[in-house]
Amino acid sequence: MSGGRDDSERSPFRERSVSLTTVRWLLAPRWQWRTRRLQAAHGNGLPYEVAWCLVALADDVSNLRYVRGRTRPVPSVPPGVVVDVWVQLDPAEQQRRRAWLTHHSRTPLHLLGIPEELIDLAGLHVTEWALPPDLPSISLVVQQRSGPKQTD
Repeated sequence: MSGGRDDSERSPFRERSVSLTTVRWLLAPRWQWRTRRLQAAHGNGLPYEVAWCLVALADDVSNLRYVRGRTRPVPSVPPGVVVDVWVQLDPAEQQRRRAWLTHHSRTPLHLLGIPEELIDLAGLHVTEWALPPDLPSISLVVQQRSGPKQTD
């Protein structure tokens, strides 16, 4: 008996380990909700951890230091934003994205309003949506990149 209680009187909560997702839900329910919504909107290509970091950055730029501590760099994958290939998507995903773009006029990543440079600084690797070839350019994050400058 330690402290007047024997082992049979221990709280069941001390025996269980709490998952990181549960802790995040308890500590930041709004971030959790926004993370799940971002994942659902973006599709299968956005891991939970990356979505959570993007939501943290969108909430406040001062979270950059915290996000950098959370990211796990992959040696063969440089950080930044890359665009997927429209023709490689299955027809159901193409249709889902068209419906999203018709309704929102911007990609889920662009709706967050995070500059591409901040994603690079955070060390995140994010795959952005390619636009359908027949749609005019809607302010897609990577289409706002400055192109190579012409010199005389």
